[in-house]
Amino acid sequence: MRTSDMAKIVSRVTEPVLGVTFVPAAVGDVAIGPTWKTAALPIDGSTPLTVAVSADEACARILGSGMFATPEGSLDEEMMADALCELVNMTAGLLKSALHVDQPLGLPSMRQTELLSKGDDAWSQHYMRAGELNLILAVATRIC
Repeated sequence: MRTSDMAKIVSRVTEPVLGVTFVPAAVGDVAIGPTWKTAALPIDGSTPLTVAVSADEACARILGSGMFATPEGSLDEEMMADALCELVNMTAGLLKSALHVDQPLGLPSMRQTELLSKGDDAWSQHYMRAGELNLILAVATRIC
């Protein structure tokens, strides 16, 4: 799938809840940094997939603030993690439907962001932005 399609899938989750619409970013405009947070979810079965969402600190704060209806200053790490896990869960469900994959979703979990930069070519990474917010939706064709 193209990044524009992936941005629409993520935005189907973020627009109604947060009023945030993601669009493709040029590779190089978005770079994973040390404060990024990553949630991943396995989809095991005959077509194994792993779906991951990685967001910069600002994006994770906006997501958490909107999902928990609380000011950004009141968020803690656990709340941001919960928001990212919920985003990857909902996004993976929509992606699974778009790809016509009939397999159960696994459980989302927080992962080290380095998971996406191991250089093993397992990941198809889709860089996107919503204003100053940066997010990557990544899909691997195996369980990572």
